This record gives sequence, structure tokens and C-alpha cells, in this order.
Amino acid sequence: MTIDKIMAKDIVTVRKDQTVSDALKLMSKHKISRLPAISPKTGELVGIVTEKDMATKIASSKYEEVPLSHMRISTIMTQDVITAKPDDAEVKVLKKMVDNHIGGIPILDGDDIVGMITKTDFLRNLDKEPYNETPVKEIMTNRVMTVSPDDRLVHARRIMIDNDIARLVVVESGLIVGIITAKDMAKKIIDFKKHVPEKYQHSQIRNLFVQEVMSQTIETTTKDTTIAEVADVMVSKEFSGMPISDETNKVHGIVSKTDILRYIYDFNRKRGNY
Repeated sequence: MTIDKIMAKDIVTVRKDQTVSDALKLMSKHKISRLPAISPKTGELVGIVTEKDMATKIASSKYEEVPLSHMRISTIMTQDVITAKPDDAEVKVLKKMVDNHIGGIPILDGDDIVGMITKTDFLRNLDKEPYNETPVKEIMTNRVMTVSPDDRLVHARRIMIDNDIARLVVVESGLIVGIITAKDMAKKIIDFKKHVPEKYQHSQIRNLFVQEVMSQTIETTTKDTTIAEVADVMVSKEFSGMPISDETNKVHGIVSKTDILRYIYDFNRKRGNY
């Protein structure tokens, strides 16, 4: 099957001369985590910006003194965009995503953006029958990156950068008390920059704590839940990752959409389906 059969065709883009705030508003409105960036003159694809880009870059020392009104998408976007064509096979595009550790690929017909394919699109169209019996413990990440509610936000940001991840489990006394995502972080930092005078931002941004940003309403799963069941939850509730816990709410691992797609690709490749 070709990728045009499952890609999203209603594409939301952002101009490279728009602000980071504009991009975050678009992401929140359309419930998406990445935006193709286009040239304001030609409309051609010139980059891509993700929630993780915003969370990790706008609070960096390089940009911490730059007013939000001056922070354009061109400043933080990734310019070397991996793309696909509408008639590319699904497996070819999935391989690109798995090999390059990316969550979405713009689909180009010539210079025109005609679609977008994300991890969610693949999971939504997944034939789940082969994965109805496989427990999520087979693919979960056992080494979970965690933070405490009392940790500073800059510390959480550094962990995300160093480990190339977009979410952290918040743990207190060994138990899960929340989760913090790149989107949460980006929203908080943008709000902070809007309301705190520039001359105080350098010192005060280091006094933001995880507990001020984290979501306390989280959903976990267990080691024995099947891959198909977890995929359904992720799609229906728009989760990008889920902590694995036991009956005491102690964290044992985490599973992401990337983990599931990597397993699906390897599963089919080994069986000669791809």
C-alpha cells in the first residue's frame, strides 16, 4: 500500500517568519506536535518545527535573552527535512521514521506539500491482529528517565536534550505522581517569557520547578497489556507515551509510539513481509 492511502491531507503549516507563539497556538488548536515550515514568498517547504524543538531551544542560553516577539520559526526549525512522495510504499516511509528517529514526515508532490504522515497515522491504520498476543513488556524501555516534582525545569530540559526524548515521568518516593512533556515545557516557558520582564528572565527562569508544569492526570499501563491494546489507547487518547506501572503505582518502564512502530517494522521484516 502507498503512503497516500493513510497520510493526513489537511496540512497545517507555519511560515518561517511567524513566531514560536504562533506555532504553539497552531499545534494546540489542531492537536499536532509538528509543523512543516514554509517560505512566505513561495510556500515551499523550508523546514520543520516540533514541540521538542521549542521546549529545548527557547530556554537555551543562546536564546534566553531573545524576546518572544523576535523569536521566529526560522530560528529554531530543522532545515534538513526528511520527506517522502505520495506513491512511496508505507514500509519505505516507516523505515525512514524508524531509522531516523522522527515522528512525522511531510509528503511532497514536486515542491508541493500534499500530506503529512505521523506515528499516529501508522498506528491508527495498523492491522492489530498479529500484536493481540504480545505483551508490552516485550518492547518497553526499562530505563525510565525520571524527575522529581522539586527538580528545576532547566534540569528536566537538560535530561530531554541529553537523551533525545520528549517526555519524563515524575516520581516521588518511587511512585508516579505525574508526567512532563515537551509541549508542557514549551507552553510554560513561552508564558513565562510573555509575563516576566526581560531583565529578570535570566535569573527567574531557573526558579521554575517541574511541579509547576507537570500533568498530574496521567494514565499508565501494565507489563502484560498487549501491544494492540496500548496502541488503541495511544491513538484514542492522543498519548505519545505511557508509563508502565504495577498495582502500587511504582514505575517499571515506559512505552512510546516509536517503540511500537520499531517492533512492528522488525516483526514484519523478519517474516519477509517487508
